[in-house]
Amino acid sequence: ASTHWLLDAELVLPTIRSAVEKQLNLIAQGKADYHQVLGHTLDVFKRKFHYFVDSIAGMDELMEVSFSPLAATGKPLSRCGKCHRFMKYIQAKPSRLHCSHCDETYTLPQNGTIKLYKELRCPLDDFELVLWSSGSRGKSYPLCPYCYNHPPFRDMKKGMGCNECTHPTCQHSLSMLGIGQCVECENGVLVLDPTSGPKWKVACNTCNVVAHCFENAHRVRVSADTCNTCEAALLDVDFNKAKSPLPGNETQHTGCIFCDPVFQELVELKHAASCHPMHRGGPGRRQGRGRARGRRPPGKPNPRRPKDKMSALAAYFV
Repeated sequence: ASTHWLLDAELVLPTIRSAVEKQLNLIAQGKADYHQVLGHTLDVFKRKFHYFVDSIAGMDELMEVSFSPLAATGKPLSRCGKCHRFMKYIQAKPSRLHCSHCDETYTLPQNGTIKLYKELRCPLDDFELVLWSSGSRGKSYPLCPYCYNHPPFRDMKKGMGCNECTHPTCQHSLSMLGIGQCVECENGVLVLDPTSGPKWKVACNTCNVVAHCFENAHRVRVSADTCNTCEAALLDVDFNKAKSPLPGNETQHTGCIFCDPVFQELVELKHAASCHPMHRGGPGRRQGRGRARGRRPPGKPNPRRPKDKMSALAAYFV
C-alpha cells in the first residue's frame, strides 16, 4: 500500500470510492444520469491507470527498500551512448535497459525477445542498437534505446524503432530500407528486414502484414531507384546459383516486388504471428501471392523516403 501511496495517494485513500457511492445515491434518487456517471467514473480510472503505467519506472526505486536494487539485476547487453558502459537488460516486465552509471532507465518493446544488434551504433547518440523480435514467424526490427524513448525528429513518436525513423542517411532507417506503402493499412510502409535472410521478409512498420520473399537469396538490398509504375523502391537481389528461380540460370535481378513479373511469383503475403503492442493495425483478411495480392492500391501516394535527401534533412531543424 505504501508504494501505491507514493505514486498516487488516491489509490489507497477512500476518497474515490466515497465519491462514486455519492453518485450512486444520486442515481437512486433520480438526480443523476446512470450513463453519465458510468462514463465519468470509467474515465477517472482510465486516466489513473495510464498515469500509473507512465510512472511505472518509479516503482523500481520504491521496491529497492525491500528487494534487490535495479542496478544489481539484469545482464549486461548494450553500451550506453553517454558513458559507453554496458547497460543491463531487465527481462522482468516491463522489460527495459538500465545504465547504473548514468542512473537512467530506457523502456523497450514488450512481448518479444531483445538481443544486441551486431554492436552497431545509432549515428545520432552513439547508443548501441538492439534487435526486437516476435519470433521466426513474426516481425523484427532494430531500435536505438535512446531514440525509442526520446524521439529525435518532430515527425516521430515515443516507441518507434529504426523501421519508423526518418533519419535521411542512417542505414537502418525507414529512409534507407523503406520500399512502399503497405497493401492493407493507410499509414504503414513496407520495410525490408535486413536480419531475416536467408528467409527474407518485408514487414509493415504499422500493422502486422509480412511478405516472405526471395528464400535462399544471398543478399537483398533496397535500391535508390524507384518503380516507374508505382514509385516503390526497387530491390537488388542476389540469388544462390544452385537454387536460383531466375530464368536462364541468372543469379541477379533488380525489380519491384509489386510490378515485376519475376518477383511477383517470389513474394507471399502473410500476417505476423504476433504483433508489437505499439502497432495500431489488427489482423488483415488477405493472404496470397502475385499482383492482385501484392501491388500497392492505385491512387495512393508512396510515403517512402523523398528522392531529394536535402528535403529529408529538414527534419533536423525543428
